[in-house]
Amino acid sequence: MKRMKDILKVMKFDFLTAKPLAFRAFIIVAVICFVLSLFFSPLISSYITFVALIFVIPLQSVADKCGFNKLYGILPVKRKNITRARFLYVFLAHFLSELLEGVLAVIAFNLKMYKVLPNQDGEAVQLIKKSFEDTTLIYVMIIGVFAFFCLLFSYMEMLAQIFGRENEMKIILITLGVMTAAAILLSVLNSYDMLPPINVPKLPEDIGGRAIFAAVLNIVVLGICLLFGEITASRLAKREL
Repeated sequence: MKRMKDILKVMKFDFLTAKPLAFRAFIIVAVICFVLSLFFSPLISSYITFVALIFVIPLQSVADKCGFNKLYGILPVKRKNITRARFLYVFLAHFLSELLEGVLAVIAFNLKMYKVLPNQDGEAVQLIKKSFEDTTLIYVMIIGVFAFFCLLFSYMEMLAQIFGRENEMKIILITLGVMTAAAILLSVLNSYDMLPPINVPKLPEDIGGRAIFAAVLNIVVLGICLLFGEITASRLAKREL
């Protein structure tokens, strides 16, 4: 219980630190995305995740500018809980954006405001109409963008705290190099039929099935974020000994 209270304190501190820079911009962009999704495609609501990043990115520059130990040293919490809180905060910022995107996409899908646009028989409006009908793409984009960026930022946060933010560019380049090499290797192995066939499960078609799948995905992403947090907390604790 004490540990969770400490984590919540640090998360609140992180939010208040980022709020002056992020909150107004987030609201403005979210409103713009919502209006555009009403008239042009519910898919546009998934772009809100990109704006959610501004609740995370400023924390790095503020901590570097003020000194991480000095900035967080005023909080009566353990160093490990400060690290854990950052990863839970990253997840929560993306998770709340995902929920908002889902709500706005459902509203846009049901209102179908594209019907008030002129020239309903035109090619542009017909393309817009198709985007409203492709619910699978909208669903995949919302949960997919959430999972990708949440895991990416958690991964980068882990490596940056362990190896230092001054090495972030090296971390990015090495990560991209490893991913590229792995992709090339898998492509070569696949071309020679050296990989076993992989049956990708189909996404559920019904609303209940999709809700369950999204919930499971969110739990998995949360688990990975918490794992990254524990790894980082352990490494930093050993360094301070």
